[in-house]
Amino acid sequence: MALTRQSTQNAFHIGTKAKATEDMAANSHREAIYSVLQYLDRHNLGEAARTLERESGLFFCLPYFEECFIHGAFDEAEEYFNGFTTVHDNMYSTNVVFVLRWHKFLEAVDENNRDEAHTILHEELSTFLLYNPNLIERGTEIMNLENFRTYEGLQEYGEPVMARTSEMMDVRRCLEANPLLSGKIRYRIPNANGGHGPADLVLPPPPLPSVMPVLPPPLQAAPAASPAGPEPLPLIVLRCGPGHFLLVPRGFI
Repeated sequence: MALTRQSTQNAFHIGTKAKATEDMAANSHREAIYSVLQYLDRHNLGEAARTLERESGLFFCLPYFEECFIHGAFDEAEEYFNGFTTVHDNMYSTNVVFVLRWHKFLEAVDENNRDEAHTILHEELSTFLLYNPNLIERGTEIMNLENFRTYEGLQEYGEPVMARTSEMMDVRRCLEANPLLSGKIRYRIPNANGGHGPADLVLPPPPLPSVMPVLPPPLQAAPAASPAGPEPLPLIVLRCGPGHFLLVPRGFI
């Protein structure tokens, strides 16, 4: 019996040491990647840095994502985002991808490119029918208007870049609340000369816990939230606001 107990204790200590060694190796790898990213950014090798971030999935460059979205590089923004999460991982991810594709659709409509708008609506936005079965119908109504800004909720859409800049506030909230991006988001800070530069991308200190309202998902078929973090808001129905397009709880519109 004593031998069995000793064997169990030895196995436990071996397992604990192995786990500690594994954690140290993971931390060393993360620190090495971070050092490489700093070097690449300082030497204006932004494309290589963003590729490393996306392929490693360890660090998310918020300024790059913001710039892509605001200036209409929707495919680039989604490709980068997919290095960290996918559309149905949790409702924060779902909302971000929806906003990217919705604004891509609106840009095609604004440029009077009906064929492209039709393709985006039926091939890229159709994945969100699970959350809002009226989405294609609404999109078709918008697409067929001579001036889509007359559509209810779009009267204040205005100039696209300004609309996306305003929308980015909600997108950023979803990014920062997404548990799959926890501890990974890099922010731009002022440099020593008071300006901004590619070398000034840093990780923030650990955030204080925030109190998020927890509501039960009103749609049973909706994907479950990631177990890695708190239950997100059930963002599941399209809301058309003044330049803001989010999936929000059914019955709130």
